[in-house]
Amino acid sequence: MQLMFGVLLATSPAEAQTEGPEHARQLVAEGARFIQEGRLSEAADRFRKAMKADPNSADAANDLGVVLRRQKNFQEAVTAFQFALQLRPKEARIHNNLALALQDLGRISEAVAAMKRAYALQPDNVTIRRNLGVLDWKLGDEIHQKGDLRGALPEFRKAVELAGETYEPHQLLGSALLENGDFDEAEAELRRALELQPSSGESHRDLGILLSRRNRLEEAATELLRAAELLPGDAAVHYNLGRVLRKAGKANEAAVELSRARELNEKAQAAILAKTYNNTATKLLREGRFEEAAANLKEALRLDPDNATAHYNCGVAFLEINHLDLAVTELKTALRLNADQPDAYYYLGRAWLIQGQPAEAAKAMADGLRLKPGDARAHNVRAVALAAMRQYSDAAQELQLALALEPENQIFRENLVCLERRLYGCELKP
Repeated sequence: MQLMFGVLLATSPAEAQTEGPEHARQLVAEGARFIQEGRLSEAADRFRKAMKADPNSADAANDLGVVLRRQKNFQEAVTAFQFALQLRPKEARIHNNLALALQDLGRISEAVAAMKRAYALQPDNVTIRRNLGVLDWKLGDEIHQKGDLRGALPEFRKAVELAGETYEPHQLLGSALLENGDFDEAEAELRRALELQPSSGESHRDLGILLSRRNRLEEAATELLRAAELLPGDAAVHYNLGRVLRKAGKANEAAVELSRARELNEKAQAAILAKTYNNTATKLLREGRFEEAAANLKEALRLDPDNATAHYNCGVAFLEINHLDLAVTELKTALRLNADQPDAYYYLGRAWLIQGQPAEAAKAMADGLRLKPGDARAHNVRAVALAAMRQYSDAAQELQLALALEPENQIFRENLVCLERRLYGCELKP
């Protein structure tokens, strides 16, 4: 199964324990078919069984990593790819998949090293070449963010060479060259970025700044006005546009832009302070100091009321101190601001379950599982909610999925036994 871009998933019910490479190949083929059909939990189950049937099956280990990555279970995906490479160290696609999973974890330097190994094995592979280029520009950006301009420039240049038809390397190289004072080369790179992606606000912004420094005010204003359309919340755009308009004798228009830049800077400073309060609250939540966490989060939200992460953390804190109505309100607000938060759905479902609203709880868990299908605890809580509505068959299915993901989880096992007894003399644990 030649999958270049791996992704994640779960496990499924038990089957006959046939051994041997031939049976493993059959299981891998079944798993590949399940991936095509979007049945990721079942695919992962087949790959795991294939690895038991044939511990030397690199294909099974690689394809399990592919499924795990799709499920956003990146650390387990890395482990699967590393195991596959122990069996087949010279297979470029596995090095490629490992690099992508490392990138997902933010381990960019390690990802570049893995992708370089893939490139050395298959230098003519267009996908691997482009992937290496993308990782080089991400590494360069990471180095640049740390203030090391000299260290970033070689990475950006390599990225342009390897992924030249992607606009980001040109934009980042152009911006770094502008910062370094290399205006001619910077202008060429930024214009190339705009050829590849005309709607790159960062490229318009930095080209406008470059042109203003060269006193080409009319051209600079054109670029910065376009940047303001594309990046309306970028203070640097409005500040530089204001300066250009003032130089051009357009005092009233300049005042508007400079005022907007000040507003955005103040908002950015408030957001930074809010992030500090939120980070402190996160630490307090881990320590079980929920009241103090809630107090910090209140300050974070005063400064940055649309911070989805702070609303989520606040909901968790309120749930832990049993302020259920407040927890529901905060978690719903978090999801309104950012619907791509599976953990927010999980805690919202927990709150509704405690409030005696199993239908709402089951729906929240289903919404979360669409985003994070490999969340065993969400399958378990959904089972509890379904059982509360006497939907025992659906509840059993959820528990089987939970157990397929975490076969050794004692709570899940006990819940399944309790469910088989229709809760007689026992109760399910969320």
